[in-house]
Amino acid sequence: MNIFAGKNVYGEGAWQVTERRSFEAEEISQVKNAEVVPSDYGLSVCFFMQKGGQIYIPLSRDSKLNAGDSFDVANAEILTLHKEGSGTIERVMEK
Repeated sequence: MNIFAGKNVYGEGAWQVTERRSFEAEEISQVKNAEVVPSDYGLSVCFFMQKGGQIYIPLSRDSKLNAGDSFDVANAEILTLHKEGSGTIERVMEK
């Protein structure tokens, strides 16, 4: 039996977009405004919610936005990415 069979391979391959979709009307209506902010792992989008509080979602590395920029949820996409051995993650980006 091969010792490597069934083991996760780390540091190999790239993240691949497996799904891309626009924000739904219900999601857009829940957001008062959104802004790009620095975070521990690059830039994130801070969504200021209509009912109060904030939600942070990482910004795609392909985005051209900078910290302090507004993020237009109505003209943005949610990206689902997958990488073998690392699972699935979500990122947001402007269209």
